[in-house]
Amino acid sequence: MSNSTVPETGFKQLRSDELAAWITTEWQPRYPGQPLNTVWVDDSVTNDEALTKLNREMAFDGYLFTGYAPVACSAVSQIENRDYEGITGGQIGAFVYHFEAEADGTTADALAICTHYSDQDAYCRVGVAAVPEPLRGAWALFAQECYRLVHSYEPVGRVVVVGGRYGSFVPTVAWDEIILPVALKADIMDDLLSFFTKGAAVYTKLNLKPFRKLLLAGVPGTGKTMLCNALAKWALARNYLVIYVSSAYKAFGAETGATFDKIQEALDVAANSRVPTLIILEELDAYLNDKEKALILNVLDGSESRMNPYGTLLISTTNYPQAIDERVLKRPGRLDRIYIIPQMRTQLDVEAMLRRYLGGLWQEAHLALVPKLVGYPGAFIREVAIYALTQVAYGDMDVLSLDMMMEAFEGLRAQIEARDDFLTQYDAPMIANGVHE
Repeated sequence: MSNSTVPETGFKQLRSDELAAWITTEWQPRYPGQPLNTVWVDDSVTNDEALTKLNREMAFDGYLFTGYAPVACSAVSQIENRDYEGITGGQIGAFVYHFEAEADGTTADALAICTHYSDQDAYCRVGVAAVPEPLRGAWALFAQECYRLVHSYEPVGRVVVVGGRYGSFVPTVAWDEIILPVALKADIMDDLLSFFTKGAAVYTKLNLKPFRKLLLAGVPGTGKTMLCNALAKWALARNYLVIYVSSAYKAFGAETGATFDKIQEALDVAANSRVPTLIILEELDAYLNDKEKALILNVLDGSESRMNPYGTLLISTTNYPQAIDERVLKRPGRLDRIYIIPQMRTQLDVEAMLRRYLGGLWQEAHLALVPKLVGYPGAFIREVAIYALTQVAYGDMDVLSLDMMMEAFEGLRAQIEARDDFLTQYDAPMIANGVHE
């Protein structure tokens, strides 16, 4: 048994054999004549939130779970992990779990010890359990249900963020605020409605995993992020689970935060859900690097993912569809539908967007600017409106004139042209030097 100290750090190493030794010397004597099986266990069995949600009427191989309590253990410390709302989630320490047989009311106890240990450069979780032989089947099912509860989320009116800061994706855009060609907007909504109301059952009937994948493609600024935001708000209003995959956090030593493990975690959360689930994955092309491309292809095939029987719909976006492998774009089933999100093509769409952003300051005179904005992405039109509105605010004015709108348009257009000239001038040397691909 090792209880050494890492010379450079001074951290005490704690290994699973120490926990097992404590069970043998300290716990087993409390149950004379009752041999205990020492087994590996996931730390989800110590998650207080999961244990609180666990259905006490649910039988596990003939046993009912009746409660648990901490146990003093010299091998580990008792530490709780609380979330932003003060709710206890994961815990480390030793705990005794009480069960009662449905048939005759006899009781049985199991012990679980979960902790962390430092081993040179590694920082790991370890858990072992001591389970009496009659309880082995029940314990396995109990641990499985704890794992499901830890990795599932109830619809609570907010988005579950994977790989980023808690609360970093907040849906605030209403579907009515989305400005797209009428047919395209209707197609996207019909796609979601059809899948979540009927499609999941059809997939299951055809012996297919109820997993649908959509791609929103378009140049930067066409409103793909706003569209995802509105769809998330729509799904939350229907009490669906919404998961946002963020590339914000990078693992230590990683070159990027766009990694396969985040997609896999999102799919695991969806698989444990008991409601229809929407996953939002922006900039799909960033995840399709040479190292992890094959893993993601298998996920898109659905061959290596557990599925939510109520249906999981993945909405991904890209600014650069040409950067996405043909094996993704053209192979049937990997992407079920690709929607091209266009720049503003009609004067009616431009007018609708200006009216929305300008609100009470809109004037019919502003219609003279509308033809000039056709062909620009929605983000540019929004910036024109915001720039003009800030000038009104700075000047403490009550009226937004056409001249001010024209000035905002010309100023922002000049900035874009200057930027494009700069990039054109320096892009070739950068490519030659291998700086830009």
